[in-house]
Parts: sequence; C-alpha cells; structure tokens
Amino acid sequence: MIIITVGGIVYFLEVPYKKLAIGFKMSNKLYKVFEEVEQNAQLLSKYWHNFSTEISEHLPDTYHAELQELSDTLEIAINNLVDELQNPTLTLATTGTTSSGKSTLVNLLCGAEIVPVAVSEMSAGAVTIEYSETKSLIIHETPGALWECGEWTGINDERIYQRLYDVMISYIDNREKQANLACPQSTIYYPFRLIKESKLELPRGVKVRIMDLPGLAYVGDEGNASVIKQCREALCLVTYNSAETDKEKVRSLLQEVVEQVKDLGGSPARMLFILNRIDVFRADRNWPETETRFVEDAISKIKY
Repeated sequence: MIIITVGGIVYFLEVPYKKLAIGFKMSNKLYKVFEEVEQNAQLLSKYWHNFSTEISEHLPDTYHAELQELSDTLEIAINNLVDELQNPTLTLATTGTTSSGKSTLVNLLCGAEIVPVAVSEMSAGAVTIEYSETKSLIIHETPGALWECGEWTGINDERIYQRLYDVMISYIDNREKQANLACPQSTIYYPFRLIKESKLELPRGVKVRIMDLPGLAYVGDEGNASVIKQCREALCLVTYNSAETDKEKVRSLLQEVVEQVKDLGGSPARMLFILNRIDVFRADRNWPETETRFVEDAISKIKY
C-alpha cells in the first residue's frame, strides 16, 4: 500500500506498489484557458505596436532606439509564451530522502528498470526522461567529466542502465578528489509507461518529462543549481522511507525533508510527499491504528 499526502490530505491507494497506475485528468476548460491567454498575448502585441508607432512620432530620435529595444523584448517574450502554450510541458520532478525508493518510483513511472537503484548515492546526479517513441540516451558534457559523454540511439534498456551506472560510480569515486567535478547530467528519450499505459487527457501538443533529481542530501550542491531551477514549475514528488524504525534516524530523515525541500524553491501546492513502503505496518496485529498514527505523526513533522 502507498499513501500519498498532498497539502496535509492523505490519499490511500489500495494497489501494490509495482502496479501503481497514475492518471491525470484535464478538462476542456484548460484548452479554453490556453486559447484565451494566447489571444490576449496577441492583442497585447497589437496594442503595443500601435502605441509605439504613434508615440515615436512625438519623441526625439534619441528615444527611438530605446523604444525599439522595448518592442523587441516584448515580441520575444510573447513569442516564447505562445510557444509554451502551443507546446506545453508536464514535468514530474522526483527527489527524496536517503534510501527512500526514489529511483524505484522513477522506474515504475517509466515501466522499465533504466535508472540504477543499487547505488546508495546514485541520486547525486540528475536524469531527465523525455517521452519518445524511440529510445536514446545523452550523457551531457559537464565540467571535469571523467566518464564517456555522448549520444546513443537505438539503445536498449540494459545498456541505458549500465551506462548510467558507470557514470554514477565514476562520479561517486572522484567527486571528493576533484573540486571542479560537476554532477552528471543525462537525458533519456523513452516511451515510458506513464504515457503509454495510462489514459491521460492532456492538451494538444503537450510534452511530458520525468526529472530524477538529486537526492535531498545533494539538492543544495552548487553543481545541481541549474537542474533544481528547472523543477520549480514542476509537480515535485518527494519520497520518504516509511520502513525506517530507528527513532534517531527517523528524526534525521524528517529534518532532512523539512530543511532540504526548501532548497527546491517550489510551491507546496505542487509537492506530493510519498510515504513509501508503508505496507510494513501490515505485520502489526492492529495495523490500521499503527499505520494511521504513523501517517499523522509524519505529516505533522514534515509540515512543521
């Protein structure tokens, strides 16, 4: 059983972890909102053009260059906005506490084991998974990289996993020895399960990507700053290991969540806290009560 909490509200998903199905419903209202914003942006561009043309006739020539610069800046901003409206991106960003099952969650969403889960510090790097009908992998050039960088097309799941594993091992072994070693940045193009098997009703032209962010212990690393910035408009999934029984470690993990999630800089309204491995409580005779007490306690500590 998995329990997902959103803004203090607990949702019980009565399905095995490996068979979790996630769906997003988007009504026709969203299409209308996109269309209205695009229309208003085009109107703004038209009104500004008319205004700047008229006012330029009454200004000295010395102001024309500045006025043109303002017009160019507005045009670029409006074009970017329209492009985002016509080609929106749904981003799911995942991070979590130590040994929380974050990479397992990513693989679940992908429907394949392509992100290494055996390395305890695997999540020191960042992996972006873009939906695509064909499979490919890019390991980006980063400062001080000691691993092979490049692009591989037509690559199978096993080779994706192995290349990422090798990169992470190399990074973990060398990051303390080499000060300028940036964390690995990789992009996988993959026909992931979240799109293929779920009945998503997404706006036309929408792109979907999953960002496997660094673990919470590494969120604040300077090398991860650009990656973290990308998730601030995303739906952020923060995983937490419910199976930990050591009280001191539980306290430490909860404090890790409270302190490090702040570094994500995202709105709490876009964060889902996933209490993973909650099924361990089913071994108790009075598991419903034990489970409920744990959830309430965990939420209160994360919240405050």
